[in-house]
Amino acid sequence: MNNPRKHHYIPVFYLRQWATNGFLCEMRKIRGKIIVSSKAPDGTGFQKDLYKIEGIPTDVAQHFERTFMHMVDTQAAVAMRKILAGTTATWPTKERDAWVRFILSLIFRNPEAVAVVKEEMRRIWNESIQAVRDDYDSYRQPGDPDTAEEYIARTDPNAPAIAGSNFLQSMMNSGPIANGILKLRWGRINFPHSRWTLVTSDRPLDLPHGLGSKDSYIALPVGPRTLFVGTSDRLDLRDLSAARQNEMVRDINERTVSMARQYVWAIDDSAREFVRKYIGTLPERQLISDRARQLAIQQARGANE
Repeated sequence: MNNPRKHHYIPVFYLRQWATNGFLCEMRKIRGKIIVSSKAPDGTGFQKDLYKIEGIPTDVAQHFERTFMHMVDTQAAVAMRKILAGTTATWPTKERDAWVRFILSLIFRNPEAVAVVKEEMRRIWNESIQAVRDDYDSYRQPGDPDTAEEYIARTDPNAPAIAGSNFLQSMMNSGPIANGILKLRWGRINFPHSRWTLVTSDRPLDLPHGLGSKDSYIALPVGPRTLFVGTSDRLDLRDLSAARQNEMVRDINERTVSMARQYVWAIDDSAREFVRKYIGTLPERQLISDRARQLAIQQARGANE
């Protein structure tokens, strides 16, 4: 069975939109400098074994990438072709759900987010193990070993990694967040007359106000001159002047680059100085709130609030 080790957190079908003759411009921040390279879409935006679960059989260890992420990206590619073609008046449920799942994946699938989730799962696991050590008599069931250490020795040391993988999948299928996105008005904005083109990055999704408020919106570049948007109110931006298009593309690019951590992709390197100025200037999105972290630790310790 094929077990791909190049785990693309920015998928190939998405990056292809910026490629010319099979290559796109990669601008990468390395030790404070912007390094420009020409890359095939398959040769960037990935980390080797990013979603792999260590210590278990290979087929199971690579299940998240081979099965779940492959499904997410395959279905999203169909939905994005619909957006680029402008045929979004009606959305079959399957395509709409696939696009929502892809949007959610962009929040959680990058290396930094995966590392945060894995670390939190390890922290919670360690807290639960310590709780067993501290009060084994209350945990012990008939047939359990005499000592806490014997009991702990029977537990699966890979449980935190498995839990992290399950958590990522659950968040990419999160009903409450998905429903918030589904309630937005979906559309696209084209910028045929802008002097600049849209760039994308390793944090391409703009969701600045959360979901559920009158100011909620999402924005995602889906090509050099096309932006997918979801807004609380109806958005009518037809017949934009060239000057207005320039202004909007510049603002969108600033958000896209400012949210980036390491990579920005474009059709060429004309935005190199722009990238150098703005890359990483916005703080990272907080994935797990302090309150949620505290509650998880309390539960791991067996405490109730």
